[in-house]
Amino acid sequence: MLAVDFAGLKLKNPVIVASATPSIHADAIKRAAANGAGAVVTKSVIFADANGKPAGNNAKPRFQLYNTPNGYDPRLTEKGGMFSFFRFQEPYPTPEKMAHILDDVKKGGVDIPVIVSICGFTDDYDSWRKLARLMEDAGADALELNGHMWSPVVKYSDPAIATVVKREVKIPVIYKMMGATEEPAKVAPQLVAAGADALTGLGTFGFRALEVDVENEKPWMEMAHGLGGTWLRAVSLAFVSSMAQAVDVPISGVTGIQSWEDAVKYILLGATTVQVCAAIYARGYKVLQEINDGMEAYMKRKGYGSIEDFRGKALAKIAKSRPNDLPIRAVVNEKCTGCGMCKDSCMFDAIRFENRKTSITEACDGCGVCWSLCNFRAIEMRSFA
Repeated sequence: MLAVDFAGLKLKNPVIVASATPSIHADAIKRAAANGAGAVVTKSVIFADANGKPAGNNAKPRFQLYNTPNGYDPRLTEKGGMFSFFRFQEPYPTPEKMAHILDDVKKGGVDIPVIVSICGFTDDYDSWRKLARLMEDAGADALELNGHMWSPVVKYSDPAIATVVKREVKIPVIYKMMGATEEPAKVAPQLVAAGADALTGLGTFGFRALEVDVENEKPWMEMAHGLGGTWLRAVSLAFVSSMAQAVDVPISGVTGIQSWEDAVKYILLGATTVQVCAAIYARGYKVLQEINDGMEAYMKRKGYGSIEDFRGKALAKIAKSRPNDLPIRAVVNEKCTGCGMCKDSCMFDAIRFENRKTSITEACDGCGVCWSLCNFRAIEMRSFA
């Protein structure tokens, strides 16, 4: 039921572990496979720097989860609450190290595709070509091109990299778009025309981030160059929807996925697979199987026999950039419990609350704040003339 074809790779389910520390060594990849991953994208492979050392270091702390003014409360995440995830100066494996990892994984009986992420130098296309050749020879099932290219803040995607790599290898080539300010409807077709067999979006390296410990009056950690987490999901969903409407190749949606509902959102907007990263830090590898189980239950409930049955189904329902045809107003239905939560948030003083009964006057602007606040779905937005 969950099986998908992703750029020629046969996956038993669409849940992929994204390129990050949860896939940085062989044991991590084995844990991902054992916990239900359909595939794994390795931590990005790079060449050593001028001093013979891989990029990144072991600065500590270099990871930080954050969902309250004072840090992180795991109970909120377990309930589905949003969180931010800060990343700073991670280590990267060299080609030699990754070759050993792939050998260990293959001999260890891992039966899911291992997609190797590679990251060459900016404007040095030969570095990308060499990395691609080395990783295909080492046994990579596919390559994902890491678009941050040694720059903490990504500003653009480079189609020439896709061309260079595609000419060098026979395995599938996936370009990971990471420029948050790019126009995906324009850039995605350029990457496909350049040779990309599939696309991933939206990577999270386009942000610098900082949080402050107010009691100790200092930053919690050094300035982060990677910022992800569930709070960024809405941005990536919009990015992916634009990609899906512009290209016909498979898309892997990434960023902010911690539940089956999150995964389904990406697929409804045209993604074939989804990639999970921050949720593994926050909740462990068990989240992978939870997402699979939830999607399967959703599909059975909806009567879907395959991912393709509902992939892209929400794209046609995306509102166009135009005013509403008719004015709308909030209306209270029979589900109202009289909690009064909506009253204080009404900027137009249109909500009346008497004897635990809520009503909405003609002063309503139709803004929708009360509708979005109500946990009981007791408020509807209706057109009127």
